[in-house]
Amino acid sequence: MEIDLTPRLMKGKIVEVTDVGVKITFSGRLGVLSVPLRMVFTDKPLAVDDDVELYISYIQVVNKPKE
Repeated sequence: MEIDLTPRLMKGKIVEVTDVGVKITFSGRLGVLSVPLRMVFTDKPLAVDDDVELYISYIQVVNKPKE
């Protein structure tokens, strides 16, 4: 199956900030993503309701099914 795996720019908002990570909700009811702080690049302290952008692509399964 051929799928276009070109990353797309997605916009969202931070809904939770903890000592170890952040939780982001995507615009358009596309879901929620939790990531560790080391994956977030910023010069200011993170806060709830901060706007964020990230590039994301579809998920492609690479292992073969068991026979």
